[in-house]
Order: sequence, then structure tokens, then C-alpha cells
Amino acid sequence: MKRYLITTLLFFSCISAYSQSIGLLDMINLTSLKPEQVDNYFVAGRAFQLQFGETVDGFLVKHYQSAGKTPKQETVLTGAGVKTTSGDVLHTVSYVTSDPQNIINLIGQTKSVNLKLTFQGADAVNNIYIYDNFLYHVVIKLNFAQTVGSVDITQKYTF
Repeated sequence: MKRYLITTLLFFSCISAYSQSIGLLDMINLTSLKPEQVDNYFVAGRAFQLQFGETVDGFLVKHYQSAGKTPKQETVLTGAGVKTTSGDVLHTVSYVTSDPQNIINLIGQTKSVNLKLTFQGADAVNNIYIYDNFLYHVVIKLNFAQTVGSVDITQKYTF
């Protein structure tokens, strides 16, 4: 019994020792926020800093960079989207990291948000995982060398 308790405590301490700056659920929530609310989210969290904004296809896309002095690089892009015929905007949040463990953690988090794996494969450079549910479409890529990975989350329905 003591062995199981010690193993469990050790497991959870290892998990808490490694953390990334943003989780999958946070990125999913960012897709439904207004630009001002996204800015407030990043200012309050202090894990990311606004690097620059650019206009792409009529949308102001903002690039947020991880704020620590650690060698890992994390970038979140917000503001991109697709305008539907009804005039609604389906937003996309993109995340890019140079730490493959972050991508592996995000793949693991897909179960907690009820995303179903609809495709698993590869192209010439990346392993590709596509997850879906009725609200979101998620594409996760991790290159073969495990030096860079990305996550793109797109809304399927506006609130």
C-alpha cells in the first residue's frame, strides 16, 4: 500500500515539475473571446508577451511569445479567422513550440475536452493528428526530428 502511495506522489510531482505556458482548454477558450478579452487574458497570465500584430485577410493577427528566459520557445497566434456567409467569424488560434514535450502533453489533453481522433498520419516532414468534435477542429503537427510542433484550433460554430 505504501508503495502505491509513494508511486502516486512521485508521479504527480513529476507532472507538476514540468509545465507549459498554455493548455489545450485555454487555447480552445481563446477561440471564442473578443480581441480585447484575449489581450486581457495574456496580460493577466504574464506567461506571454505581445510581440507584434499584422493584418492577414482582413483580420488583425497578434503574435504572443513566451515571456520566460527559458530556452523553450512558445508562440500563440490569435485573431485569424474565416468569415461565414451569414457574417459570423469562426476564429482560429495557433500555437507553435520548439519543445516536443508540449505537443505530447497537448495530445494527451485532447481526451479531457472530448475531442475524437479522426486522422493520424504523416506528410514529408510531420506526424499529423486531427481531432474533431461538433464545436472545434484541431490539427496537431510534430515534425519527425521533434524540434518543432504546432497546434491549430478552429471553431466550427459561433456562440
